[in-house]
Amino acid sequence: MDDELIRLRHELHRIPEASGQEIKTAARVAEWLGGCDHHGMVTDVGGHGVAVFFDGPATGETLLFRADLDGVPVAEMTGSPYASTHKGLAHACGHDGHMAILCGLARTLSEVPPARGRVVLLFQPAEETGAGADAVIQDPRFQGFIPDRVFSLHNLPGKPLGQVCVPDRLFACASLGMDIHLSGTPSHAAWPEHGHSPMPIVQALLSDEELLGREQGGPFFMTTVTHLQMGSPGFGVSPGEARIQLTLRAEADAYLDYRMSLIKKKMGERAGLLGLGCEVMVTNEFPGTPVDPEVAAEVVEAASRVGLDVASLSEPMRWSEDFGWFTHRYPGVMVGLGAGEGPQLHNADYNFPDALIEPGVVLFSAIVRHFLRSTPM
Repeated sequence: MDDELIRLRHELHRIPEASGQEIKTAARVAEWLGGCDHHGMVTDVGGHGVAVFFDGPATGETLLFRADLDGVPVAEMTGSPYASTHKGLAHACGHDGHMAILCGLARTLSEVPPARGRVVLLFQPAEETGAGADAVIQDPRFQGFIPDRVFSLHNLPGKPLGQVCVPDRLFACASLGMDIHLSGTPSHAAWPEHGHSPMPIVQALLSDEELLGREQGGPFFMTTVTHLQMGSPGFGVSPGEARIQLTLRAEADAYLDYRMSLIKKKMGERAGLLGLGCEVMVTNEFPGTPVDPEVAAEVVEAASRVGLDVASLSEPMRWSEDFGWFTHRYPGVMVGLGAGEGPQLHNADYNFPDALIEPGVVLFSAIVRHFLRSTPM
């Protein structure tokens, strides 16, 4: 294993930062990249993003490889000697490992530049909120390194360690959050009929499998109630307000929007019948992450050529990835990299396996050589 990259990952693991606040992380990445023989660097892209360029001696395509900078709001419980020093934040999604892999690719390209074209390594902010990729794309400086193809990976606990999992059509589902606020009138708990309580609407929503669940014979769809609060703790007051937070997931972006609109419409109608106000805010929107089948096939070939274990990912991940903002615009693929048996992502005891750094670097290096070889395909 590569001790230098492992030490770097452990450093990054200690300083997880919230989405959009990755100041220390971006600075450490930029400092490390400064030791590489690159052809330019741009900082503060789309927030705190960092992009570094490696050019070949001949003209050719531009390939973009992306890693994510942010941590997640989880209190780490790994017991690791390099555990998070930032209270309530952890690299429980493995973004520290993703960054280490991309830094390893930077070192490789510093030693052996591409035969032609350009390689862009993007360390992107704010993946966890779904906002970072689009912010990078909207940054005017992104116009200076528009990619021809885009690549990324995500570690997958439960898959064999180092296995490259290439999706057939879609890597991850689309998702969004609905924050629903119902406002009525509180009353004495002895006379709830004197107020306008949101309780009947909340009960109806939670039991409405037709509204929240998958349609019979329909495409994949699921709803998770992530937060529910009515009134304030106590026994003497019938609540006059409620807040419900839902996460919606679907494979198709358009279908997700349709189901979100349906829930919003039904909640408004039910609230109106009982004389309550209803406000709905949609947030944390992630598109699905489609893959280009031709690019995916080339990645399979490149990975197989260097002896990596390659498998097909027939079903998309239920969770979401904002790399979809890239693959909706540019041909590319996001692959899974098996993390072996262990805690799942976003768990307090999750820790990215150090042994996964090397196969990640090997995979990305193979992709560079395959697409930017001296003789164009």
